[in-house]
Amino acid sequence: MHPNVWNIAYSTAPNKPQPPPQPQQQQASLISNASTPRQVNIKMNDISNIPETDTSRRRICLKLLFFLLCCLCVVGAGVVPALVITFLASQNSGITTTTIPSTTVTVTCATGLSQTSSGTCVNTQIDFNNCGSVGYVCSSNYTSCSTGLCSSTPAVALSGAIPVPGFGGSISVDDQTVTVVFPLSITLYNYSSNSITVSSNGVLCLGSCSSAYSNTVLPSSSFGGATVFGFWDDLYITSGSSQSVYYAVSGTAPNRITTFEFYESHFGASTQYYHFQIIFYENLPNIVKCLYFETYDGGASATIGVQQSGSGPSMTYSYNNASVSYNTTVTFDTSAGTYSG
Repeated sequence: MHPNVWNIAYSTAPNKPQPPPQPQQQQASLISNASTPRQVNIKMNDISNIPETDTSRRRICLKLLFFLLCCLCVVGAGVVPALVITFLASQNSGITTTTIPSTTVTVTCATGLSQTSSGTCVNTQIDFNNCGSVGYVCSSNYTSCSTGLCSSTPAVALSGAIPVPGFGGSISVDDQTVTVVFPLSITLYNYSSNSITVSSNGVLCLGSCSSAYSNTVLPSSSFGGATVFGFWDDLYITSGSSQSVYYAVSGTAPNRITTFEFYESHFGASTQYYHFQIIFYENLPNIVKCLYFETYDGGASATIGVQQSGSGPSMTYSYNNASVSYNTTVTFDTSAGTYSG
């Protein structure tokens, strides 16, 4: 311990020699009794001579302790997590982990359709919002998408339209039939079938069919079984356009709707459009509806009606009569033998 700057008492042993007096220093009175404390006078300029050995050692010790603490922190940062992981692993050693593989759903689109990022299928040849490629939208200057190009021709109205195989595209179609098989049956005149034959001349057949282009009065012996004459005329599918016959099934059982959409022109006149739908309802058997968007001559050379067989019975809405204009709807009830429109 350092002595008090002004007055410091020492307990000295007997006969301990005292330092000789310094020059010009006034000698203090000494008491011969060894047990009596003595007084020592110290000059102010002697304060700088007080040793600092103990303070320096304390500073060195503190620095050393701080260094060791830092080392422990660095080592602990790596060792502690490892110990925790090892402990947790030992605790879970008896647990069995089951990994459930993820399932990726792949949508298979029908021929002529493309898959979008959302998993839906679109026809880029006729889809106004996916014209030519998925995501390309035609501007308001156009009314439709035809063969993948924005066009001013009529647009296909059917959502999710699937082209009848072999109809449309790069080959023109004239007087041909194609059979399409569906996941549900269509009922007409109490006859049900999931196999429908499509004639390019505006006719649908549940039985035997014909590609005859020259229309006649009903019943027609050219067609056997239940038949719908949506617009029996000499129709033509022009190549290099969106013209074709399309179909789609919408809704869920037992309320599904099967729709055929005819988008064609007249033979020898590619800009004379004939655009209409033939619709069947799963929950309304024996009923068929025909919806007309555009018919160039209104049906002046066409037959519109239904028949049960080549010998009848049958119902005729019009024969060689311009009776269907834009948005005309004709509904046939083959069970009751009536129609409206």
